[in-house]
This record gives sequence, C-alpha cells and structure tokens, in this order.
Amino acid sequence: MKSAYEILTSDNELNYILDNINYRLNSLINFEKETSGINYIYCCHGRHHTFHVVGLTEYILSALSYDSHTIELGKIAGLLHDIGNYYGRSDHAKVSASMCLSFVSKTNLNLNDSRIIEQAVFDHSKGTDIKSAVGAALFIADKVTDKDRGKPAKADLIKGGFDNEYELNKYDSNLSAGQNTKYTVKDFRFNIENRDLVYNYFVEGDTEVYINEYIIEKKKPVRILTQNAADYLKCNCIYKVNDEEIKV
Repeated sequence: MKSAYEILTSDNELNYILDNINYRLNSLINFEKETSGINYIYCCHGRHHTFHVVGLTEYILSALSYDSHTIELGKIAGLLHDIGNYYGRSDHAKVSASMCLSFVSKTNLNLNDSRIIEQAVFDHSKGTDIKSAVGAALFIADKVTDKDRGKPAKADLIKGGFDNEYELNKYDSNLSAGQNTKYTVKDFRFNIENRDLVYNYFVEGDTEVYINEYIIEKKKPVRILTQNAADYLKCNCIYKVNDEEIKV
C-alpha cells in the first residue's frame, strides 16, 4: 500500500501545479507590475525548489531522530508548502495552507496529521507561530534554500514554458546583478552536527564585509526567526565563513 507521501507525489493535479507555478507566477507578476520583463528572483517556487525543501525537511527531522511518521508529515508539508504561488505571491502561505487540505484528504492521514501539516504550511513564510517539529523543520529548510533558490529553477522555468536562450540568459543576468563586487560567494553548505545547525558560507574576497553586511545585518531578521525554530527543536544555529565559526 502506498504511503501518504507516495500518493501525493503521484497525484496528477498536484504535479500539474508544481510544473506550472513559475510560469503562472511570472505572468501574474508581469501583469501586476505592468512590465514586459520577467522577475525570476521571486518566481522560483516550482518543482525543483519544492523537492529541495522536501529533502532538507526530511534531513533535519531524520538527523534529529524524529520518528518515521513525523518525517513523512514533514515531507508532505514540504511538498505542499508553496502551491499557493500558483495563484500569486500575495498571502501565498495562507493560500497554500488552504489548498493543502484538499490534497491531504486524498490520503489516509487523520485530522491531527492534517492540522499539523496545515499549520506548518501556513507559518512557513513568517516562522512566527511554530507549533510542531514539522513546522520548525519546514521553516528552516525553506530558508536554507533561499541561498540557492534561483539557479536550480532553470528546470522549472523550462518546464513552465520558458525554454528559449534569451529568457534563460536574462534569468542568469538578474542573479549575477545582485553579487557584491567586494566578495563572491562560491559555495554554501548546511549540515547538522550533533544538535547544531551549521551554516557554512565559502567566500572569496573581503570576508569581513560579507560577514558584517550580509550575515550580521541583512540576514538578522531571518537568523532570529531561524534560531526560534531551532529552539523548538532544541538546537542551536552555528554560522561559519570558510569553515571558521563567526559570532553573530
């Protein structure tokens, strides 16, 4: 018998949504902003991002020794967390939470399981109302993928209808335009050591500028919320640059 997660990953309606989120979202943003450009930076919420979040949520809960049922709920929450983007960015977490109930109802999960998933999806964007290990792990996983949400989404864009070189090159240009000339981030790794969530950035150039401007200042709101989620899991967040731990 298929598990609840397997039932959902083979659901035709859900797969259609995952395949078309980015195409729809780009179109909606273009219409709302009355521009002919495509805002890829905010539109990479399709299949690749979704399954990256699924994998990270599973990794977090597994590494912290949660039971198999909790891990499956985490994977399902990851699978459904961004489906509201199909209808636009506004209140996408709230819309995703509402939509997820109809999909969960196709499985054998009980009412309590459904509520855990719904709450996790509802709070995944803000992270201000963590009520379960599933919600905490989902929030952390989603924010980890912010670092590289753009690049893998070429597959999403192609599947969604953006399949010509001009649009893909424009997408790359938008990403590279955000790079600080004083430093270059070459790699990012996330792993769990004992009960420490380790964020390791590999940077070339002025690492002090990167630490102060990006990690300490720009990422401060997300760091605070991430630590709150980590506290729920009885974990601590450790930040490193080039394998050297930094104080934040």
